Formats: sequence, structure tokens, C-alpha cells
Amino acid sequence: MKTLATLALLCGMATTQAYVEVPTETSMQKDLRDYNKERIHIGTKEIVITIDDGPTRGVTDKILDTLKKHNVQATFFVIASKVNKNRDIFQRMLDEGHIVANHTMTHANLANIRGLFKTKKLKEELLGAHDAIESYMGNSSKYYFRAPYGAWSPKAAKVINKSEHGSNYFGPVFWDIGGDIDGSLFKVKKAADWACWSKRWSVNKCFKGYKNETEQKKGGVVLFHDLNKKSAELIEKYVEEFSDRPDYDFVSLDEVKL
Repeated sequence: MKTLATLALLCGMATTQAYVEVPTETSMQKDLRDYNKERIHIGTKEIVITIDDGPTRGVTDKILDTLKKHNVQATFFVIASKVNKNRDIFQRMLDEGHIVANHTMTHANLANIRGLFKTKKLKEELLGAHDAIESYMGNSSKYYFRAPYGAWSPKAAKVINKSEHGSNYFGPVFWDIGGDIDGSLFKVKKAADWACWSKRWSVNKCFKGYKNETEQKKGGVVLFHDLNKKSAELIEKYVEEFSDRPDYDFVSLDEVKL
């Protein structure tokens, strides 16, 4: 009898919490899916910090200082084209126990790649990035991937899964907290750092959105970016808040059952 997970895949449905996926030998060996892994870790009172788009000198350094102070491990979904100018920061991520993960070579929208050289471009973005950052990925036995903009497609998955390294990736890893903004002058239900700064919100207002969404969902995978110094301040406030609370724990992405 087919499992509900199998029926969902046959129907082309996205992953939801409506069913439990039954691991098979094939799925464990080849886990890069044709859809984002969503609703990953909510309701657990556990927090997984993920940080996209870096490293950025003067920002990532401050974030690493905060994580080290509070003994919190994060997963950095990095842009691999930044390796050459930031090798010391990449090495610091590795030395301080953080997971370095793949966010493509140039932050290209992989769902919008068209034309004759589509396959070549996909490989350059994801597999080229892998080659550039592999030496910094030693803190996890898994390769994690997050698609820029959360944009992914079955065709992209098919191309990458045919490759040697691509078939070993877990993802695309989505997020539970920090991907959207919803707030007024008096109430901030949720926030996303990049949107906070574009709307000229203060760090305190943005923090309230992250805090409220974390409490509403009772934990989860949190999305931040390390492009703006305000994000470093936001991460500091967030980590300090939940480090001091006995009802929440920070955990590694490796501890999440993807």
C-alpha cells in the first residue's frame, strides 16, 4: 500500500505537515527535492538560526561575535562568489563550529533560468558554488542547499540530481520564521529583516516581529541575512532574548529531521 507521502509526490503536492514522510533508502541518499522543505521545525520550542547571502565584512564578523558569546551554532547559506575576498571569515565560520551551506554562486533566481544554456547555468550556480565552498563545509555530514528567493523548480532538481554532488544535497531548505512582514504602528506580528530595512523600521520594531512569530509558532527555522549592520544588531537582540529563556533552546540544523 502506498504511503500518503508517496501519493502526495505522485500528485505533485508540496510538503506539508498533513502527512509524515516515510524515509526510504532512495530518499535518504538523494534528498534534493523538486519543492522547498517547508514547515520544518515549528511547535518544538527549538530555534534553528540560518543566515543568508553573506559573508559581508563588518556584518558577518559581528554576527559571529554574538553567536560565540552565547554558544549558538548557526547555518550560513553563503554566496560562493564571495569566497576569495572573505576566506578568513569562511575559515572563522568553520573554526567556530558553524555549518556552511550552499546558496548558489551569485544568488541567481534558479526558477527563472531559461534558454539553451539552462542546464549549464544551473550547474554553474549550484555545483560551482559547491566546489568553491566545499573545504569550509566540514562541520556537518550533510550538504544543505537553500534556493535564492525560495525559487525552485522540478526541472532544476532533475538537472542537479543527475550530478555527483547534487544528489547528495538536502533541501531546498525553506524557513519557518522571518520570511514575511506584518505589522502596524501598534502591533508587529512578524518581520523579515530585509523588508524591515526597506521600510525603514527600527531594529527594535523588527525584533518584535521576529519575537512574536517565534512565540506564535513555538520555535522553528529562522531566516536572517548578513548584508546589513542592522541585521547584526537584530540577531544580537534575538539571540540574547531567547538565550535567557528556559522555555526555548537553540539547536543545529543537523538536529532537525528534514
